[in-house]
Amino acid sequence: MWSKTRKAMYERMTPSLKGRVAYDFEYCRPHYQTEPPANPKCHCMFCSYNRFFRIVIDKKEKIMIANSDVYYKSKSFPTEEEKREKGLFEIADVGKAMHLYLNVYSIEECLAWENPLTYLFAIMDRRVGKRTLMRLYHEKENKPEWIWRFLELRMEAEEITKKSDS
Repeated sequence: MWSKTRKAMYERMTPSLKGRVAYDFEYCRPHYQTEPPANPKCHCMFCSYNRFFRIVIDKKEKIMIANSDVYYKSKSFPTEEEKREKGLFEIADVGKAMHLYLNVYSIEECLAWENPLTYLFAIMDRRVGKRTLMRLYHEKENKPEWIWRFLELRMEAEEITKKSDS
């Protein structure tokens, strides 16, 4: 299932980002096999078996987007708004966003910011042109910092200057 979805995601990716951006679903196992963790109060998100989704940029920068147990290991449960600000989501959110992006929403609906993950995927879509990217860049103040990184990456890849054409 993931291989077909990944293929569809890469087919929609702009050619200027192919080879630079990789989507990565991974199954993480703890470093210990039989003994308990050294610190039983550890709130590290990688202390149990779980799946996570990250985006790898230029084979070195790994940006965590989702983890199956990010929230129940933390002391306080973040609100939906706090999750959006930090750019951390549940695995189910990523799967749903990919489905909406690939099969349900038009590119304009993805860029409407109702779902930050569909917005993220749309930023890297080949159907989004330079004028649209400039408009999105000028509207970025309303978006969290983790989205800025991807918008700036796309603009850099397309060799778009960030200056206004006014």
